[in-house]
Amino acid sequence: MRISEHRSGAWTPGLTDEEKATLFAIAKDTLAWCVNGATGAMNKKKGSFPIESYTITPKLKVDTATFVTLKIRGDLRGCIGSLAPVEPLYLSVHRNAVNAAMHDYRFSPVQSAELPEITVDVSILSPIRDIPNLDAFKLGQHGIILGKGAARAVFLPEVATEQGWTKEETLAYLSQKAGLSADAWREGAQFQVFESVVLSMEK
Repeated sequence: MRISEHRSGAWTPGLTDEEKATLFAIAKDTLAWCVNGATGAMNKKKGSFPIESYTITPKLKVDTATFVTLKIRGDLRGCIGSLAPVEPLYLSVHRNAVNAAMHDYRFSPVQSAELPEITVDVSILSPIRDIPNLDAFKLGQHGIILGKGAARAVFLPEVATEQGWTKEETLAYLSQKAGLSADAWREGAQFQVFESVVLSMEK
């Protein structure tokens, strides 16, 4: 299995090819495992996911934020992740693969018949940082988080370029994703940015 890596910027988690392959295998195997009968990270009838069967290096044990994105023929089928590094990298990938397949509220759970068509991307996130103004937001390089009152939304770095959006369009759609008006970003919002490394299977 050959894994391609796309960096949105200069940041990298510094993983070896073997470590990248391990993360991708965990994501793919978790997807098949949960769709074919498991309902979560633990299932008494099926048994827990055999995470101990993978080679978990010290780098894979570092608390790291990740997203797992599922697509069918280029169309989004599920995407769930975490912005805070609250658990080891390998467990974050496992958990988000389950959630992307089964618990993305925008979609019904993934079905077994869909598995042959699904592609998986694993996004590994850099630490998040505040920015003083939107001039510091680099389209295509940065993922962006909008916060305004209780509203919050995020786009990964690749979203704007994949959609062909300008910076203003990105911020308008981000505002709407947060449940706000399209121009809510213009006043009273706070922004944070991050970079990512996306792992995909080479075709």
